[in-house]
Amino acid sequence: MASVKNDGFLVVTLGAVKEGGEPDIANILFRFPVPHQQMSIQQSVKVDEVKIPGRSGKVKQAIGYEDSGISISLTLVDEEDRSGTVIKSALDQYKELQDAFRARSDPVGEAGSDAVSVSYAVPTIFSIQSRLTDACGIKTVLFSGLDVNDIAGETTLSVKIDLTEFEPIARQVERRKREAAEKKKAEAAAGAAAGYDKASKAHDAEAGEESPLAKAYRSGKSDAMGGAPS
Repeated sequence: MASVKNDGFLVVTLGAVKEGGEPDIANILFRFPVPHQQMSIQQSVKVDEVKIPGRSGKVKQAIGYEDSGISISLTLVDEEDRSGTVIKSALDQYKELQDAFRARSDPVGEAGSDAVSVSYAVPTIFSIQSRLTDACGIKTVLFSGLDVNDIAGETTLSVKIDLTEFEPIARQVERRKREAAEKKKAEAAAGAAAGYDKASKAHDAEAGEESPLAKAYRSGKSDAMGGAPS
């Protein structure tokens, strides 16, 4: 099996998304080259603060994952034929990127009114395919940012593209349910721990000695805190 090396230009393909939100990468809408070592994907855990029932203060709990962020850097140069004639300028290439990010409609005037309103297309959700996004399991993205810089004395353009992982609505709803369930479980666990701590102290005061369960709880708490609690 041939190995895949990051030693040349890698192709990122943006495709359509079906009505139900499933990726339709076979229906290619846009494709652009990505120079090696100029694509990055940021992934992080979603952490929420959970209240302790009946107590002041909060504890932190991992309840899921944040949407991944993708950054792509491109250098656009004029495409020339063998004679040196420019067949597609860097600016024309950028205009294609611009349309993929934000296609502006023509001004629309309301009948019987002198006022002119301008409407903008809704941001497009794309399916995506590339070596890194495939490895990270990212299927659909939103074109969330576009920066362009020119270079003095040159026609070359430096472009930075930001994409954000964007799941279909049905999957977003399901994920919110899972996160809410995890948070509820964490609140219940925090409440149980706080309640058990209180009950353990009451038992010790009454019995004059520490119960085996209270001892095990205190030992576990001490290990987690890196020492005996004050």
